[in-house]
Order: sequence, then structure tokens, then C-alpha cells
Amino acid sequence: MKSMISRRDFIKISSIGSTVVMFPKLVVGNNYKDAEFPLIDYHVHLTSNFTIEMAVELSKKRNVKFGIVEHPGSNYAIKTDADLNAYINELRKYHVYVGLQPIYRNWSKNFSKELLGKLDYILMDAATIPLEDDGHLRIWRRNNYIESVDGFMELYMEHIENILKYEPINIFAMSTYLPINFARYYDKLWTKERMLKIIELAKQRNIALEISTPLHVPSKEFIVLAKSKGLKFTFGTNARNNDAGKLHYGLQMVEECGLTKDDLFQLE
Repeated sequence: MKSMISRRDFIKISSIGSTVVMFPKLVVGNNYKDAEFPLIDYHVHLTSNFTIEMAVELSKKRNVKFGIVEHPGSNYAIKTDADLNAYINELRKYHVYVGLQPIYRNWSKNFSKELLGKLDYILMDAATIPLEDDGHLRIWRRNNYIESVDGFMELYMEHIENILKYEPINIFAMSTYLPINFARYYDKLWTKERMLKIIELAKQRNIALEISTPLHVPSKEFIVLAKSKGLKFTFGTNARNNDAGKLHYGLQMVEECGLTKDDLFQLE
């Protein structure tokens, strides 16, 4: 069955159910004050209704710097080196970080390494899983039928492994996210063995792990384990609106997991 829910709709729906956790020392409304380290939302998108000017103004209001990402590929605005160069040059006019969020594997072959090197970072998730029939399983859709949970986890882990081993990325986003139809089994499905596999692969290439506020992933257990192995973390919202820069779950994990500035991915 074809889903009528886009990635954009998905994040809007997911953010509605987010638990808001307020930290008196850091938060006044949705403005973050007196943080012991720079607060950065590396996962912000622009739209016709959420322009770069609006994003910059919101960033100042929240005291959170934004990293802007766009999807490259034949179905998106950034298809060629010329598109990518124009994108980078336009965003360099503003006080934001400039990134990309590829969706499909092997995307980078369409762009020069020199131009990709001008980006501040590349962020990628594993929510679009390639299938044998050249189709894709988009696990953020709410009407997917998955016959075998065990079979899915095997396929999912293989896809994650391929991303962490071979894709030119700096941040792995939405790590440990599960389809909504069996997300309640999160603690059972994310065994220590699976968590360690992700952590070890990310560590080998110094890939940071995103802590997603709207999705509330990864779990505290995963973060503590990753921290013990020396991994770095980022905050992300995947927002395309005024939810950008709302880092409540990330800050909750900072307190509960004892994260410090040294545990965060930094570009400066």
C-alpha cells in the first residue's frame, strides 16, 4: 500500500508527542541560557514557509546555532555539482553551518570530492532501506506491513552497517529509530550486541551519533554505552518550522548521562 505521509509530515506528527523536559538552569521558555557548551541543532531544513532568514532569527532567539541540511539526489533540488555549489555559496552568507542529508546509498558518486569537502558536515539516517526489487522500505511511514520483526532487524542492521562503513558521513541521525508498529519493543530489539555493533562501526570512522528530540532516540542505555566507548554526540530536531532548536530530550540526556562538552561533536 502506498503511503500518503511524507518525511516532512512524519516529523510534524512525531514532534507532537514529544515530552517537554525543562531545565531551570538552561531553559527560559524555549530560550537556552547559560549552557556550559555551545548548543547546536545540526538537523534543520528550510522550506518556502521556513526560510533561511526565519531560521537565522529563530536561532538567535533560541540561543541555538543551526546546521542547515538539504537532500541531494535526482528527486531533490541538489542534483549536480552546480546545484551543490550554489547551495553552499548561498548559505555561507548566513551564520549557520552548511550540511547535507543524503537519503539513498551511493549518492556521493554524483558529486566531486572537492565540492563535498566544502561542506561543514554530512548527516545521514538509515530510515530508507533498499530492497532486493530495487524498491525501498521507508520505515518512518505509518502503514508499512512488516511480516517478520526478526527479518526486519537483520535487514535494518545490514543497512546501518553499510552506511557506517561506506558512506561519507559525519553524523548518523535517528540512530536506533524503529517503525511505529513495533517501537514498543525497543528495549528488547536493541540488544547490547546490536548497540555495540553500531557503536563500534561509528567509532572506527569517528561518526557522531544524533540525539533526536522529537523521536526520543537513542535511549539512555545506548548513549551511556556509546559515551563509554568515546563516541561523540549531536543534537537534532529534523525540524522545518519553529520546532528547530528545541533540544529538550537532548538536554535531558546530557543531565542523565553525564555528557560534557568533550562528548559533543564540534566543528569549531
